[in-house]
Amino acid sequence: MASFSIEVGDIFLLDTGAEKYHWYVAIAPFSEEEFVLVNISTWYQDSEFNDGACILQPGGRMPRFIQRKSFIAYLYARSYTAAQITKLIAPSSPIPYDKLDPQILRRIQKESLKSKNLKKKYIQAIQKYLESH
Repeated sequence: MASFSIEVGDIFLLDTGAEKYHWYVAIAPFSEEEFVLVNISTWYQDSEFNDGACILQPGGRMPRFIQRKSFIAYLYARSYTAAQITKLIAPSSPIPYDKLDPQILRRIQKESLKSKNLKKKYIQAIQKYLESH
């Protein structure tokens, strides 16, 4: 059983089995215990993986780990429970790592509704959440 609960806006550094750890932010509840998490990725010029739906620039209210132009990789959105996240947290990472600024969170949520890369089931969960908040 997880010793924490997920809140919308929580940022996690996760070991998803890729070469390096990845940043994920909880943007809406998916079910009673699960949350929709989206990946924050670094923008690389001319990369086929870039998603221009929601660009993040360093500075201001951005989390300190965003040091270069980044984007929300809606294609890699996932739903996790707190128990699942517990198993994926990068070693020595605080839980959650950080909390996203509410204005930035709202922008990510709204842009997700326009994304062509986000699964419909996640769009529906985010839309339902936005309608109730």
